[in-house]
Amino acid sequence: MKIRKCRREDLEDVCEIERMSFPYPYPKIIFYDYIEKLFFVAEEKEKIIGYIIADNERNLIVSIAVHPEYRNRGYGKKLMNHVLKFMKGKVFLQVRKSNKSAISFYHKMGFKEIKEIKKYYMNGEDAILMVKKIG
Repeated sequence: MKIRKCRREDLEDVCEIERMSFPYPYPKIIFYDYIEKLFFVAEEKEKIIGYIIADNERNLIVSIAVHPEYRNRGYGKKLMNHVLKFMKGKVFLQVRKSNKSAISFYHKMGFKEIKEIKKYYMNGEDAILMVKKIG
């Protein structure tokens, strides 16, 4: 597996992983907004199998997803560890309260729950705000 910067030509594959991973996927335009930020893809045999987006100006993990066929093999952990090398201080993320597998993953990555944000998502679902101190 190789991790590299995301390129514009990768966005179709990234959006497909996004659609398979989330009930309310980000529209493609959002990904264009982050192309110059900390946006990395994981490749296996030249196939994109996952991605991570972070914004180091806001110290925020924006999104991470791994193709369903490649989950539970450590790819998400490798993506997260890769992007965290470029960040320092308190790194934040929000996750749907119902997304128990993601919350468990973030706990394993050293993130701590700090508060609940009521009605954060467009469908009215609450979010959990999590933080990890780097450096």
